[in-house]
Amino acid sequence: MFKTVLRTLLLSCAMFCCAQAAAATDATEVMRKVQDRYTGDTQIATSVLTLIDNKGRKRTRDLKMFRLENDTVEKSVIFFLSPADVKGTAYMSFDWSDPAKEDDAWLYLPALQQVKRVAASDESGSFMGSDFSYTDINGIEFEDFTYTLLRESESVQGQDCWVIESLPKDERIIKKTGYTRSESWVRKDIFMVVQSKIEVQKGKRVKYYSATDIEQIDQIWTAKTLQMVTTRNGQKEHASQIQFGEILYNQQVDESLFDTQAMQRGI
Repeated sequence: MFKTVLRTLLLSCAMFCCAQAAAATDATEVMRKVQDRYTGDTQIATSVLTLIDNKGRKRTRDLKMFRLENDTVEKSVIFFLSPADVKGTAYMSFDWSDPAKEDDAWLYLPALQQVKRVAASDESGSFMGSDFSYTDINGIEFEDFTYTLLRESESVQGQDCWVIESLPKDERIIKKTGYTRSESWVRKDIFMVVQSKIEVQKGKRVKYYSATDIEQIDQIWTAKTLQMVTTRNGQKEHASQIQFGEILYNQQVDESLFDTQAMQRGI
C-alpha cells in the first residue's frame, strides 16, 4: 500500500486519462504513478475507526486528521476525539520526500502526559489496536520494493485492474514493515490501489486491504471506506474499518498544528 493508509488512511487518488492507463504496463511505472498521484496540498478529514473482533463485537473511535504537503515533506496529525479512554491521544508523522532521510513519528498518550517518538523498529506494530500498522499510516518508501506484473487484467468492484506483486529488497525492509510480500489490485483508470493481499512475517498471518465508496471530491478521487482484515490459517482474527465523513482538500491548514506541543493541547 502506498503512501499512507491515511493517505491511502486517506486514500485519495488523482485522476489520470485512459490513454495513460493503457500505456502504463510496466509494474514499476504503474506503482510510481500510484505513489505520485495528486492528493491535494492540504487535507482535513473526520472519520470513525471501528475495531471488530472475531466474534463481531465492535469498538469505535472518532478521529480528526490534518495533512499538509510541500516539495520536501508531508506532515499529518491525527487527534482522537472519543471515547473517553482514548480522547486526547494524538499521532503525528513527517514523511520526507528525500528517501535518504528517515521519516519521523510521534505518539501522545494523555494518561502518561508525554510525547513518545515512534522508533523505526516499532513501525510494524499495531496502530492504536487496529489492523493498520504504523507502517500503513506512515507510508513506505517506493524505492524499498521491487515490482512485478502478475496479471494484466482482473476486475474489482466492476473496474479493470492490474495485479502487481511487491517484494521488499532486503531483510531490513521486512523488519521495518513486518511485511514479506504483497499483491495489489490497481485500478487502471485512476491509479488507485483498491485491494491488497499482504503477507505478514509475524505469525505467518495474511492481511486483506480494501478501499471502497470511491468518489471524486474537489476533483480528487477518494476512497471513503478503508478496511483491513487480519487472518491466520485462513481464519479471521480481527478487522478494522475507517469510514470517512467530511473531507476537505486545499483548505487553509495552520502549520502550528504539526508540533508536539499542539499534540498535547489537542483541538
